[in-house]
Amino acid sequence: MKKHILLSTVFMIGILISGCSTGKAGKSDADEEERTYLERYEDALEAFESGKYYKCIEDFNFVVFNAPGSDIADDAQFYLATSHYELKEYLLAIDKYQQLLRRWPESDLYEETRFKIAECYYRQSPGYQRDDEYIVKAIRAYQDFIREYPFSEYREVAEERIQELRTGQAKKIYEAGKLYMVLREWKAAAITFEEITEGYYDTPLLNKTYLQMARCYRNLNNTEKTADMLDQIDKGALSASERSDYNKLMKAMAETEQ
Repeated sequence: MKKHILLSTVFMIGILISGCSTGKAGKSDADEEERTYLERYEDALEAFESGKYYKCIEDFNFVVFNAPGSDIADDAQFYLATSHYELKEYLLAIDKYQQLLRRWPESDLYEETRFKIAECYYRQSPGYQRDDEYIVKAIRAYQDFIREYPFSEYREVAEERIQELRTGQAKKIYEAGKLYMVLREWKAAAITFEEITEGYYDTPLLNKTYLQMARCYRNLNNTEKTADMLDQIDKGALSASERSDYNKLMKAMAETEQ
């Protein structure tokens, strides 16, 4: 009898313990789910700040897809995109940044995200001698950014990028014009150089372009056009060799007028 009572007591205690344990586990699971989002985000952020970009991508993705309504979702999306940016996966980064713009239009990261998209196009754009698809996209993205955020802290960088990219485009045209000159195709060279004077007059190549155009028109025996191009040149901005060419052209013009 005592043995039966003892076994019954042990059994009841076991049930109570089991019940208590189940109750605690149920509460712990709920807490654990929310903690997991935060922990994954914090672990990913720590990895990101340590430059371990591959490592943090999975955890940032987890937060974005499993806690899209949380306060850290847009931050996770931004860091996810920036991880790809740091890995030089610029087209993938653009896609991730654009997802942030679409899903969290009220995010306080919106402005910086717009700038980072332009930066991705800038990094993706190749040297001036290659296809300039992404150069054009980068310039447009920077220009749109400046129009949207004229007082942004990133404006100065955006303007510098535009100048750099436009100078690269002008250089590509300039080299094409020089090639025509090597081939003694003076008219084709002059027409090519004219693209710079009309569309890239804000670049450092403008001055030497006028000098090359003067040489072309001189070889075409077009005195009026030669004089016009020489008048456009800022002599103080010429290099020593360019100044020598300029002086030779001026001397030849003077002799023609005699």
